[in-house]
Amino acid sequence: MRILIADDSALMRSILKRLLQFEADFVLAGEASNGLQAVELSRTLSPDLVIMDIDMPMMNGLEATRRIMSEYPIPILIFSNDVGPDLACEAMASGAVEVMQKPDMDRFNEPVFYAGFLKKLHSLGEARPYPRRPAASDRAATGGRDRFRLLVMGASTGGPAAVREILSKLPPDFPLPIALVQHMEMGFDAGYVRWLGDGTSLPVRLAERDVVMEPGVVWAAPANRHIRIDRSAARPTLILDDGAKVLNQRPSVDVLFTSAAEAFGNRLAGVLLTGMGRDGARGCLSIVEKGGVTLVQDEATSVIFGMPKSAIELGGASRVLPLPEIPGAILSMLAPVEREEVPR
Repeated sequence: MRILIADDSALMRSILKRLLQFEADFVLAGEASNGLQAVELSRTLSPDLVIMDIDMPMMNGLEATRRIMSEYPIPILIFSNDVGPDLACEAMASGAVEVMQKPDMDRFNEPVFYAGFLKKLHSLGEARPYPRRPAASDRAATGGRDRFRLLVMGASTGGPAAVREILSKLPPDFPLPIALVQHMEMGFDAGYVRWLGDGTSLPVRLAERDVVMEPGVVWAAPANRHIRIDRSAARPTLILDDGAKVLNQRPSVDVLFTSAAEAFGNRLAGVLLTGMGRDGARGCLSIVEKGGVTLVQDEATSVIFGMPKSAIELGGASRVLPLPEIPGAILSMLAPVEREEVPR
């Protein structure tokens, strides 16, 4: 895997180059000391992955990411100091597949850190960035919700932009509550909720304990807490859960999807989006086995096809769709069924 390092700090570039030497599969494609150089080298060197700082001269890392993604999409890891939740969301909206806070210098020498860092680089190098296009301004009209009671969504790497694209195309009178699990680091959840809310006409809130979910409101799982659906409640009700990680994830897509399937059976719709690993696959299967419907993102538009692929292979995908078609498919499911008139 050929990696381009873009950082204005010669010391940081040296540290990253040393880390890459621990992995035989990694080759240094080049170095950039500013954002403009990163754009030019990405074009001429065609690396498999770019490690991008944000605060750089001539052009910052966010603008460089936007330029690269608009011209020749390459997986980009934003690796920078002081990455707050708002900045992280802006980076992912710009096209970055992942955002990491630079650790203290001492941590670079810890085997646990560099083993995890190299593993992440391997995963991100397999990503297939999906070029983002402006969301359409027109909104399809919704119909009734005679069948469905709840929409659940799950995503991981590449998910923030995909979720936002879907929510941006749902109308303000969307008739179902929406529960969402997005894998993310601690401290990013509140900013993620604000960022999603800025891109949709639907209210987006951080999930709370024992909250009755209202139609047309999106409830996102807090970082490091599962969310479940209470099967004993008459209306969709969220429960926060501090239980053990599932497939090394908390919040877990499987936990949400499985509990929702138990609660609402064939009146549940689920959407599984891009992400590495297998989380969500068994949850999708639970939904299908209970008579519900799942929409799974296809390989061509997934940044990482791991989670969708696992659901498909397990038999948990009712339909496999490119990202731009998922909002329309959701609305079609909620449209009234036209009944043929019987001649008299």
